[in-house]
Amino acid sequence: MWECKFAYGSIKVFLGNSMKGEYSLIQEPYCRKCACPEVTTDSCSWHWRTYGFERTFAMGLYYPSRGDSSSIGWTDFLSRHIRGVKMYPRYAVPLGLGLSLCIRNRYTELQNMDLIVPVPKFTTELKQAKNGSGKTYNQAAEISKVMSEKTGITYADALEKTKEQKMRQLSADERWKAVKGLYTVCNEAAIEGRKVILIDDVFTSGA
Repeated sequence: MWECKFAYGSIKVFLGNSMKGEYSLIQEPYCRKCACPEVTTDSCSWHWRTYGFERTFAMGLYYPSRGDSSSIGWTDFLSRHIRGVKMYPRYAVPLGLGLSLCIRNRYTELQNMDLIVPVPKFTTELKQAKNGSGKTYNQAAEISKVMSEKTGITYADALEKTKEQKMRQLSADERWKAVKGLYTVCNEAAIEGRKVILIDDVFTSGA
């Protein structure tokens, strides 16, 4: 059974009685609007286009490994689990627990939010678990369900994606063009007038 414990600057991750590693939390300086690292909010030039968000809250930084075993992305524990949850839904548990601890201990203003809503995937984009179960899943939804259980904030599937659209190979400008009309509200009654935490495993451009 996974368990996480909040510590200064990190979240310690246990499986049973064994500590498996630590999620390094994002540290100052970083933008308090879009969580861009190594800049102050006033000097950040990135978040001008992230309309629709009051603020981006990040647990920590994600480092792609690019298959290079000498890179920080290969050894960083949080990055490994983010990559892991794209293949094995079980990694949603420690990630969701870690985010729940951030709400309880670091981003306490989020305790007053009404809903946790995952960023949706189109049907053909759902991940297939590599554990032989044949399960298809949206990793953001799996993380959101754990967070809802631990925080008591209601979970809602309130959005849907209208078509398949891969973002990985697109530039920032291309992402912003591709995203127009890509998402729609499928449950207006659930979200109208509510304060929503929108959950995804990685925040790149904000598109």
